Amino acid sequence: MGIQTRHAENEDGSDILELWHGFTNHLSRFDDRYGHSDQADERWLRYFENQLVDSKYGTVLLAEVDGEDDPVGVLEARVMGDHPIFRLANHGYIHGLFVREEHRGAGVAGELLDAAAVWFKQEPRAVDYYRIDVLADDDTAAKMLESHGLDPVELVYEERL
Repeated sequence: MGIQTRHAENEDGSDILELWHGFTNHLSRFDDRYGHSDQADERWLRYFENQLVDSKYGTVLLAEVDGEDDPVGVLEARVMGDHPIFRLANHGYIHGLFVREEHRGAGVAGELLDAAAVWFKQEPRAVDYYRIDVLADDDTAAKMLESHGLDPVELVYEERL
């Protein structure tokens, strides 16, 4: 199976939204707060078209495979600024990574992560590292990221009030 990645363009909006619906469905299995919110589609499309298309500091990557008409995976990447106190310099952040279930385990996520790493390293970004969040009970995602060479570095705790 041939996998290609590319940066999304305005006309990819509806395909990306379909993938994000799959992502929110996946996440909501672990925590229903991650379900798709009201007006999410319209808000995200505006954000995508105004902040991510042709941006120096944000992008959406799509994965396509031979024989498929629609993208099978998506990744949103952004550059985060320096922390005002800690020595955490500009770094990359992946704000979502999703691969259609029937294409998982075939290397699609790895190709998206590799493409993001290339993008993060290029000028004007030139960041030294990137981060991605995984929900605590999503062991499959954690194992995939660790098998791709990523290390867990923080735990986030919350108290529901």
